[in-house]
Amino acid sequence: MKVQDKFAERLHAYTYTHMHAYTHAPLHACTRLRLHALTLIELVIVCAIIAVLVGIVWVVMAPAREKARQAVCISNLNQIGHAFRMYRDDWDGVEPEKGRLLTWWEMGLPPIHPWDHLQTYVKSKEVGICPSCALRPGGCPSGDWTYWVHYCTGEDPTLADFGIPINACPIFGSLGAAREFPFTFEKIVALVPDWPIILCDSHHYFIHPYNWHDFFFFGICLPDFSIRHFYQSEYLIKLGRALKEHFSP
Repeated sequence: MKVQDKFAERLHAYTYTHMHAYTHAPLHACTRLRLHALTLIELVIVCAIIAVLVGIVWVVMAPAREKARQAVCISNLNQIGHAFRMYRDDWDGVEPEKGRLLTWWEMGLPPIHPWDHLQTYVKSKEVGICPSCALRPGGCPSGDWTYWVHYCTGEDPTLADFGIPINACPIFGSLGAAREFPFTFEKIVALVPDWPIILCDSHHYFIHPYNWHDFFFFGICLPDFSIRHFYQSEYLIKLGRALKEHFSP
């Protein structure tokens, strides 16, 4: 009888010990896991991984952001083109034709600072600002109009300081070309009736950042003030061919 009692006590003690360890071991393990903190090296690794992922996303999304800015710019140019069209209708302007010499006011164009005359035709002055302009090297020019006016009224006395006739029209802003080939705006439009009169070169720095010789433009072009994108060389070649045809026997 005593032997059976001792055996029962030992069995009970053995069972209690193992059952206690089995039921409480997971609880202690979870407690130890909850109290475990990240080390400095682990934090640095996590921060490095996050920085790499952000850099990848930034590079991948850059073209998409530029496409969105281009869409806003085209919308702005469309509104400005409509403003030019309404201004020409109000002033009874005519569309240019090849071989016909017309002054800027006969074509119904506003004076050389068009924004002052087109404000009544647009909803907001925000249409005069390209969203990519602030990101280009050197930033945006001061004022409410960041687009480039590419026609001349023949009334720029500052050209005389560079040895250029005041009625000459610098093609794409090149004073050297205006000095060598002092064409008037009337002559240029008579040769190339679809000449661009408003230019935006802000997107060139994102599309061709390493090409500084042939600029890419969004522009408003005659005769119907349509929106086009083109390279500078396209119109220079077109003008050269028109001159060759004009002077050929």
